[in-house]
Amino acid sequence: MKVLQEKKIPTPCVSNHASNLVELGNGDLLCAWFGGSMEGSSDISIYIARHDRGRDAWLDAVRMSDDPMRSEQNPALFRHPSGEVWLLYTAQDKADQGTAVVHLRRSADDGRTWSETRDLIARPGTFIRHAPVINPSGLLLLPVWHSDMHNAFGDDSSLVQVSADGGGSWDLLAVPDSRGCVHMDILENCQVAFFRRRQADCVFRSVSQDGGLNWSPPEPTTLPNNNSSIQARVLGDGRLAIVYNAIAAAGRAGESAVPPWIKDRQAFLAACGAIENGAIWGVPRNPLVLSTSADLGLSWRKELVLEADPALRSAHDDRGAFVGDYSYPSIIQTSDGRVQVSYSYLRDYIKHVTLAT
Repeated sequence: MKVLQEKKIPTPCVSNHASNLVELGNGDLLCAWFGGSMEGSSDISIYIARHDRGRDAWLDAVRMSDDPMRSEQNPALFRHPSGEVWLLYTAQDKADQGTAVVHLRRSADDGRTWSETRDLIARPGTFIRHAPVINPSGLLLLPVWHSDMHNAFGDDSSLVQVSADGGGSWDLLAVPDSRGCVHMDILENCQVAFFRRRQADCVFRSVSQDGGLNWSPPEPTTLPNNNSSIQARVLGDGRLAIVYNAIAAAGRAGESAVPPWIKDRQAFLAACGAIENGAIWGVPRNPLVLSTSADLGLSWRKELVLEADPALRSAHDDRGAFVGDYSYPSIIQTSDGRVQVSYSYLRDYIKHVTLAT
């Protein structure tokens, strides 16, 4: 693959993270992310920007959520079978992920106007990262996980919300033996899914033989993981493409049981209880790599390194928590055959890269 273009998406926020892309019917792109002062703060809100295809430019960001008591995070954009565009995101009491619920806004005009916010999944502790997919039977499959501070989130496991009525009601299916495997990314074929791994060792993989209703226990792939988000897609030629940080935990001095956005470390550790095989945080989030697979993720070929500088630091990063941080990628292939990737760049802004296959 070859880089054709790189762009900085405009943002009014100091800290920006967890982007998600979707292509609209006219070829425009929407990108959603969360922004504010710091992840887990009550001023964190969801933002959306539009890439105007005709002008080849990103327009100014629009704030999409404004609950002053909650940190609103992890947006996902979805083109619903009805023709609507859905914006899903989580909302929690500041840094307490165990209080998170999933909110929804809908647009009938390709993101120009939006409905009021409503609860989509109201069970506390429900988190999302990726958008729903439509299985061969027309069911909506929304991958989720339930967040729990025990073992510093190391006990989190994955589930799939299934809807037969377009998202009006949901059944919940567990992914077996998925402790530590979160951010489940179900690919469009509903045959394979990939997971971020809390224990920061490998990207994990699961397969389904029935359109995504039942999944095998996740198993490690050959790709490393640093307890940071990944995203994969099926390309037009049948290959899979995945973007991830090609690094795993290795006992570095900066590795910790405490996430970098936590301000009161002692209070957090007290709430976690005794930690055994818990989550590992603080592994560097570089390099950021794109790889492809021709066998549904059993083996991988590295295509290119998107970012690799381990020393860059944002002027806003006063604690040095996000040095060399290029993370939380989103990847899609647009109708022109090009691959579009977005990701957090030092949390200063969201970067957009266009690739030729």
